[in-house]
Amino acid sequence: MDDERPAAPRPRRGPHRDPEAHEAVLTATRELVAELGYKGVTMERIASRAGVARMTVYRWWPNKAAVITEAVADRLAPGPAPDTGDVREDALLWLRNLVRTLTLLGDPSVVTGALTERGEAGRTDLRDLLRAHAERAALLLRNGVARGGLPEGLPLDTIVDSWTGYVVYRTVFLGQEITEADLLGLVRLLPGRPGEGPPGASGAGTG
Repeated sequence: MDDERPAAPRPRRGPHRDPEAHEAVLTATRELVAELGYKGVTMERIASRAGVARMTVYRWWPNKAAVITEAVADRLAPGPAPDTGDVREDALLWLRNLVRTLTLLGDPSVVTGALTERGEAGRTDLRDLLRAHAERAALLLRNGVARGGLPEGLPLDTIVDSWTGYVVYRTVFLGQEITEADLLGLVRLLPGRPGEGPPGASGAGTG
């Protein structure tokens, strides 16, 4: 019988997953994270909520960090670069989105914890996640230069790195909440044209 073969173990990810059970597990995981927080979720609770055997969950994912990472992957991915026509408004929207991403599951350390607990694969995913977000920021700054909203010759990559580093350091390593005033302060550091009002003075307070 197929299930009695002593061959290599079934891969954790692959065509052997039942699509309905797979989606049930991911849905249960999202619900439990929302209700209990990252630390309160266990593989046993996920299996019970999804109505599948615990070993089924373990066969498909090695630990809860892997399940949670997959369950929220679409919410971690960055959307298109903001493009309102105002580079400072775009920068503020981007910064808000990065903060929301890193605090997606409540505790600011949860997203990075879920990724890094998976070892090198998780650290790679975290680097890729931050890189993808940074690419959007670099694009909106380039658009700002092209439209004349920012001067030529700005070190765009350095600016993006400083923004990303600030958000990661404050949320992940210090566990501090980043306020709207903090984000506005970052945006106001961008050089602008004489007489240009600070972001937030009109429409930048929403979004």
